[in-house]
Amino acid sequence: MKKLFGILLTLALFTAAPAAAQFNWGIKAGVNIAEKPSNLSDLKSAAKGDAGWYIGPMAKVTLPIVGLGLEANLLYSQTNSEVGGETIKRKCIDLPVYLRYELSLPVVNKFLEPFIAVGPQWSWNIGDKNFVVDAINAVGGEYPAGYTLRSSNLSLNLGLGAVILDHFQIHANYNLALGSTSDYRNEIDGAVNLYKSVKSKTNVWQVSVAYIF
Repeated sequence: MKKLFGILLTLALFTAAPAAAQFNWGIKAGVNIAEKPSNLSDLKSAAKGDAGWYIGPMAKVTLPIVGLGLEANLLYSQTNSEVGGETIKRKCIDLPVYLRYELSLPVVNKFLEPFIAVGPQWSWNIGDKNFVVDAINAVGGEYPAGYTLRSSNLSLNLGLGAVILDHFQIHANYNLALGSTSDYRNEIDGAVNLYKSVKSKTNVWQVSVAYIF
């Protein structure tokens, strides 16, 4: 319900933008660099982040308030990690929404407009959710372990970037998961039905380029 409310609020902000506001749209593509998934102490060096990618349309509204704007993206995104020797591909539809503040630099702004951007991101998993990985437990036994991606999650984006010559945008961003993005379950002793289950989350660094029409 909270996610639906957030999406409706985003749509309301864009549709309610005054006629004096400037609207632009474009195409964005970038690289995801995932950090090591958290809380997987049983795997230690066997768990690590990897590089992925994303692409999709973007819309930008410059509000009639000096420096303020809104940006929304609809992205296909793939984030890769390695857990227990297995490659985990998280395929999502991402909806990040940014509140942007464009810095006023009189001379520089003629060709370069720096900005700071912050806002929520809603993500929906459209790929595989369940993976079988290998883990070594505390007593040295080897058992299959399950790694399950969440169907959806909410995160926070913190970034900065610049618009170059009114049409090209570069953007560096840190995506901070606000809850768990996956669940890890390791069978410690099948004979007595003993399991260890932990929640894990993966934060992601992102770098993108966009062309604004």
